[in-house]
Amino acid sequence: MVLLVLTFISVLLYFYNLGSFQVWQPNEAFYAEASRNMLSTGNYITPFYNGELRLQKPPLTYWIVALGYSIFGLNEFGLRFFHAVLGLCTGLITSLLAWTLTNSLSVSLTSFLILVLSLQFFSNAHYASPEVPLAFFVSATLTSWFFYYKKRRLVFLLLAFLCSSLGMWVKGPVAFFMPALIIFVFLLLENPKELLDKKYYLLTPFALALGLWWHFYHLLTYGNTFLKVFFSENIKRVYAGDEPIYFYLMDTLVSFLPYSLLFFVAVLWSLVKAKKELKFPLVWFLSFFLVFSLIKQKIPVYVMPAYPAMAIITAHFLVGQDWEKIKRWNGVLITFILCILMAIGIFYFNLNRVFLLLCVVPVLFLIFDKKYAPLVGVMALYALLAGAILPYLETFRSTKSLGEFIKELDPEGKFKTYQVGHFHHSLPFYAERNIIRREMPQKPSIVIFEIGSFAECEPIKTFYLYKGSESRLFKFLMDSKRGKNFSEFGVCFYF
Repeated sequence: MVLLVLTFISVLLYFYNLGSFQVWQPNEAFYAEASRNMLSTGNYITPFYNGELRLQKPPLTYWIVALGYSIFGLNEFGLRFFHAVLGLCTGLITSLLAWTLTNSLSVSLTSFLILVLSLQFFSNAHYASPEVPLAFFVSATLTSWFFYYKKRRLVFLLLAFLCSSLGMWVKGPVAFFMPALIIFVFLLLENPKELLDKKYYLLTPFALALGLWWHFYHLLTYGNTFLKVFFSENIKRVYAGDEPIYFYLMDTLVSFLPYSLLFFVAVLWSLVKAKKELKFPLVWFLSFFLVFSLIKQKIPVYVMPAYPAMAIITAHFLVGQDWEKIKRWNGVLITFILCILMAIGIFYFNLNRVFLLLCVVPVLFLIFDKKYAPLVGVMALYALLAGAILPYLETFRSTKSLGEFIKELDPEGKFKTYQVGHFHHSLPFYAERNIIRREMPQKPSIVIFEIGSFAECEPIKTFYLYKGSESRLFKFLMDSKRGKNFSEFGVCFYF
């Protein structure tokens, strides 16, 4: 009953204030504006951001956003709605696989909760980017294949290949090759004869052709321009970077909260106890971590498609009866850390003291169940974030107001618009026009300029804007408190 209540609350949290915050720049702005451009031009094949060709990623993420716009309007809720849905659907797939592996409803529900409430996954499910769609399709591919392997029904194998093709529409070849590697290693350990199944080799060319059609189309259309982008996005990252090989092990301690510490204990437990039912998720997790640890350029979200497997391993350990003292101490430690962090945030940012009640609930839940108290603690943290901290931060974000002011000045878009001194990536979305950058303004035009960088006209109105990356949320919060990295920008008619 407790797990069902927590599941219901987690679903509500996924949509709580989802569209109340401006587009995060720079990263989310690319998908917000390019998807808007697709709707306005009818060109759904080639993404353009701010009038510039954008071939870094295939189109499915843009289509997901465009679908949200079509249903909910050109707004932040429409931008993020289907990412939240796909996040929850990834949790559902994870719970189905957990049920198949363990035949336990408790493990199934706990897997769902650990995944959808893990810090990195929850954050990306509230942010338009390719990461959650990729995790969804990788999970769907591997789970469909596992159902085929166990039930021998062809429909599951066809679904697995289809999902891997759709994953390639999100982020390219990695969506095929990583699941293929995981399945190959698992079968090599479990049942090598299965590797002789001709259906795998007959379906692979069709899956690759379907999954890579966008790449071939743009290779033929743009030639070297496409090759340079493809090389930079897929090949160069293998050898260009200087992060240590243990990067993801360290990053997981934060990214997989609130059960990051327990996860490593769960892996050790599954190996010591020789849990055969966890062989598939173990291979899944280890394959992602080993491959991406060897790749030189490392970004935390690269291993996020392994989170479903990590959630299953952790949930099976958490629900089991072994090593109870470790689970209890982990529950107490993480819960108190989360509550202390929330209290510090409330006082440091001078938020409404009513939110201190959110610090009390997880501590009280410790009396009831220490193992699941971290889930309650992280739910309280997300409620504080969406209900108080992000609204506080919105008071320092004026790009939307600037975009609306530009539309008021030039509602029909008759004048070219320039930005001088610094470029704000979400401005094209809010102004609903291309913003020319890296060029000196030409008459007649509208010019947005950092005060002191353009002396050709006097500002009609000024805006206080952040010059850093809003996607680095913690740094943005600290800068907003200290007034760092902000500048005054003016808007003028340049005749």
